[in-house]
Amino acid sequence: MFRHLCLTTILAVLLVACGQPAAPVATPTEPAAATTAPALRQVTLAMSYIPNVQFAPYYMAAAKGYYAEAGLEVTFDYNFETDVVQRVAAWPESGVTFATASGTSTLLARQQGLPVKTVMTLYQQFPIVFFARSSTGLKSAEDLKGKTVGIPGNFGESFYGLLAMRYANQLAEDAFTVQEIGFTQAQAVLEDKVPVAIGYAMNEPVLLRQQGVEVDVLRVADVYNLAANGIVVSERLIAAEPEVVRGFVTASLKGLRATLDNPDEAFEVSLGFIPEANLGDVELQRQVLLESLPYWYSEKTNVEGLGYTDVALWKATEQFMRDAGLLASPVEVSDAFTNEFIR
Repeated sequence: MFRHLCLTTILAVLLVACGQPAAPVATPTEPAAATTAPALRQVTLAMSYIPNVQFAPYYMAAAKGYYAEAGLEVTFDYNFETDVVQRVAAWPESGVTFATASGTSTLLARQQGLPVKTVMTLYQQFPIVFFARSSTGLKSAEDLKGKTVGIPGNFGESFYGLLAMRYANQLAEDAFTVQEIGFTQAQAVLEDKVPVAIGYAMNEPVLLRQQGVEVDVLRVADVYNLAANGIVVSERLIAAEPEVVRGFVTASLKGLRATLDNPDEAFEVSLGFIPEANLGDVELQRQVLLESLPYWYSEKTNVEGLGYTDVALWKATEQFMRDAGLLASPVEVSDAFTNEFIR
C-alpha cells in the first residue's frame, strides 16, 4: 500500500514538471441524506401460556417480517389467560395491546363489564378432548358412564369441555366420577390412576403416543363445539387505533397461512422463540405443532377465510354457558366479536 502511494506521488510530480496539467482534485461532496425508516409502533401481545410451538403463527409473523411490514414491533408477554384478558381490557394503562384468549373468556369478561372483543379466531375447533388407553374402549360419550375421569380442576377450558360433554349428551353429574388430579393427566392415565382424563388434543395424547401408548380420544368439538382461542383487544383500541388492529390481524393471518403451508419451517422458526428449558423433547414438540394445525381451520374458513369468527358457534357457546351456570345473565354475542379486521 505505501509503495503504491509513493509511486503515484512521484508520477504526479514528474507530470507537473513536464508542463502537463495536474489532474483536478476531486471536491468532496456532501453525503446523501440518509433515508430514515418510520419508527415501528410498539405493541404487546399477551399470551395465555408459556412460550410454545402452539403460538407458531405469531412467531412466523414476527420472524418473516409481517408485523414490521404493518408498521408494528411486537413484544410477546406470557401469562395466565384470566390475567391477560383483564390486562388487555385495561389498555392503554396496562400496556397490553393484544391478548390470546378463548371465546368463553371473552364472554365471561363482557358479563363482568370488561370492554373486550375478539377480532380474530385462531382455533376453529375447541381443542379439549377426553382421552384413554385404547384398551379402555373410549369411543363415545356412553363409554364414560361408570368411569373415573381425571381433570386438572374445576376451572378453565378443560372444565368447560367436561360440562359441554355432559350438556350435549344429557349426562347426569353422577353418570361418571370426576377426580381433580392437577396437571398430571398424561401420567395419571399412563400409571392407571384414572382410566380417562381431559386435556388438550395436541398435548397429553401426543405425549402418551410418543411413549408408545395407543390412545383413543373423544373430541368435545365433535359433540358440542365451543368458541375457542383467538385475538382479543379492548374496544377502546378499536375506536382509537383501528389501523393498528387491522395491521396486527392481517400480519397474524399471514403468519398463520405460512405456518399451515410450511409447518416444517414454522417449527424451526418457533424454536428460536422458545427457551431451551421449555423445549424438552424436540420431536415431541414438532408433533404438538402438527397436531395443532387441523384445529386452526374448518369448512367455514374455507369459505370465509382464516381467522373467521362464527356467530352461530358463539351463540351456541353463550347458550351453553348460561344453561351450565357459567354466565349469570345473557351476553350480547354480536358485541363480543367482529370479523371486520379479517376482510
